[in-house]
Amino acid sequence: MFAGAMPRDTALPASAPLLRSFAPILDARSRVLVLGTMPGTKALRIQQYYGYERNHFWPIMFDLLAGGRALGYPEKLALVRRHRIALWDVLASCERVGAADAAIRNGAPNAIPELLERHPGIHTVFCNGGLSATLFLQHFGGRVSVPMIQLPSTSPAHAAMPYATKRARWAVVIERARSARPAADRKARAPR
Repeated sequence: MFAGAMPRDTALPASAPLLRSFAPILDARSRVLVLGTMPGTKALRIQQYYGYERNHFWPIMFDLLAGGRALGYPEKLALVRRHRIALWDVLASCERVGAADAAIRNGAPNAIPELLERHPGIHTVFCNGGLSATLFLQHFGGRVSVPMIQLPSTSPAHAAMPYATKRARWAVVIERARSARPAADRKARAPR
């Protein structure tokens, strides 16, 4: 059970819906995998990764990859694919009232080790924020041979860190995505 989660046998409000994450965005060229925790309320409603307009993920990607130019959703997905960045979430499903990660209960993980086996070109996993990293280690620590790097959350709830600092820290995603390391060169090691 992750930090802040209520035990499975604790009653949830009757209004706690079961939420399901999206299918992964990736292709055979993907070199890095960015993992969120679970899409927020608005993202689920409009069926878009990082669909809440105040989330910094897409503005950071635009600044780093598209010269600051904003794009529509299909172009956003094409942008990350073109730059060898895959997207998914640690959780396949959970119960949550509202959009806050702290409200997540009874999370079930996505099949991340299996995805990495099917896509051996992915050599680094990046977790978008602390809870994503915690859940990744809880569910997959020791089962995944690629390094995991925790990045600052792009959520507007993580307002203590200025946007420019987040953008600078996220530049490592682009650097790693540009380096293709064959699967045969991977060293088996636990995520950090």
